[in-house]
Amino acid sequence: MPAPRLIRPLAMSAALLAALLALSACRTSPGTAAYVGSETITTAELDSAVDAGLRDAAVAEVYDGRLGEYRQLLLQGLIDTEVYDAVAAKYGVVVSPAEVSARFADLVEGQGVTAEDFLADQAAQGRTETAVREQIRQFIITEEVAAEADLDEATGEDALQAQYEATRDQYAQFSVGLITVADQATADAVLAALTADPASYLEQATAYAGPNTLPDLQTATADQLSGLVPDVSALQAGQGFTAALLGPDDPSITVVFIAGIDYPTFEDLRPTLEQQTSGEVQAAVETELQAVRESLNITVNPRYGSYDDGVLGPAGSDVVSVLDRPAVDEPALN
Repeated sequence: MPAPRLIRPLAMSAALLAALLALSACRTSPGTAAYVGSETITTAELDSAVDAGLRDAAVAEVYDGRLGEYRQLLLQGLIDTEVYDAVAAKYGVVVSPAEVSARFADLVEGQGVTAEDFLADQAAQGRTETAVREQIRQFIITEEVAAEADLDEATGEDALQAQYEATRDQYAQFSVGLITVADQATADAVLAALTADPASYLEQATAYAGPNTLPDLQTATADQLSGLVPDVSALQAGQGFTAALLGPDDPSITVVFIAGIDYPTFEDLRPTLEQQTSGEVQAAVETELQAVRESLNITVNPRYGSYDDGVLGPAGSDVVSVLDRPAVDEPALN
């Protein structure tokens, strides 16, 4: 019965093939630090980056006795560069050195220092000029990708205007007066007088002076008034209300009078609105970056750490946050 004899060799061949495929999937070799898609980051390339970085005395001082951590940090940076190159290629984005230099100059000017002083400060934090310029390049790529992929709709003029209309009341400045009187009838009379003539506040406050009366109108924000009224947006200039604000054991009634409301203009709030919406854009771009990372099947040589969810951490450790890419002060997305 020869047929059964073929079963075992065939089974062994299948197991061997599966093992070989598994090994190839690991894609690790002594001369490789990481695979990023079809690109290979060699150990020689990583060592060269380490040597170049440590030639800066300030950087070398920061990582004195922490060579392994610095090597992992640079490998993280090299992987990030490949990821950003891939997402840039996907959307046809090209960032020139001239663009990076222009943005670098804007960044330095915004800090109010010289380029030399800025880079010296970065080096004291362990970042070389090469690292700074690469992060600026990546930031520009995120801007361009957001535009190409229509991820930046939240920062468009119409979206910002809508955000302004929806949130304007939060930034209003209220001119508020508080006059505390003995009873409800007196409070009603004071409120009626103020409503009829808002300019009479000083006169009314003087007539009912006391520790719980403001002698002059004061400026308050919406947040400060939120404890007094359920809906700050319902307040109107030249109007007010009465309330027992001193507690159940005190019969006094307080007149709260809104003498005026000053709303910031759209242009006044534009920087704040852009900052708020830029977070939405960054989140959308990060989602796209994560999709690209996953498509690249990134594999890191275990001797250099464990790569998970875009972050390279110490080998055999769940602690990955210590190797987050260091931040460079960046202009807000426009």
